[in-house]
Amino acid sequence: MPLLILILILLVPYLEFLVFMEVGEAVGGFNAFLATILTAVLGVYLIRLQGFEVMQRMHRNLQNGESPIEEIFHGFFLLIAGLFFLLPGFITDSIAVLLAITPVRNFLGRAIVKNIEVHYYGHGRGPRAGPGAGQGPVIDGEYRQEDESPSQLEDDRDNPDHKA
Repeated sequence: MPLLILILILLVPYLEFLVFMEVGEAVGGFNAFLATILTAVLGVYLIRLQGFEVMQRMHRNLQNGESPIEEIFHGFFLLIAGLFFLLPGFITDSIAVLLAITPVRNFLGRAIVKNIEVHYYGHGRGPRAGPGAGQGPVIDGEYRQEDESPSQLEDDRDNPDHKA
């Protein structure tokens, strides 16, 4: 995994440069530069608006006692999209535009949740599945409840009037 991240860190700027040069040849270098700046400004504005909507929905869900997990995923993907909009280049801007689309975020969020459920719960089978799932192991045993504290029991044993 660290090797994959290193390859991406080195490969993405190279690919961005190649795409920028191709776009620059097609529409002119200055126009390509303006397009990069314009997509960054408009993209961050769009992400900001959508982020406020997600925060309002999350707040509403929390007030209603509902789980905000969907909004958390939307917020995470919007954060990634905002970072991609700030990086100069057409490839990262294209990925950011995709992440800014709500159905795409829904799809990715569901895929992640399903992946977590499969890895954690084991395909819905096994000891963690069904009613009582996730409550830990069941320990069989017996117990008895004593009304007196241990210090009172010791005092009673020392007392000659105490009958055992």
